[in-house]
Amino acid sequence: MTKKDNDIVDDLRLVVPALRDRIEELEAKLGTAVEALDEAVYLLDPDEKDMMRQAGVYRIVTTLAELKGKADEQQ
Repeated sequence: MTKKDNDIVDDLRLVVPALRDRIEELEAKLGTAVEALDEAVYLLDPDEKDMMRQAGVYRIVTTLAELKGKADEQQ
């Protein structure tokens, strides 16, 4: 390897751990948001009529489902 290649590898060794830490931090925040949305949906107790309106409660429920799907894919 050339010196330039070695410099790139050294830079990556410094950056990768920081990126991993940031990813873990964001995953934790996403988990907290999903839990809060899950609780909100439980408390709102949407019915068929709410879901058919495709308004506020519908958006919360569908967003939660999307986030849960993405969170499951990441694990």
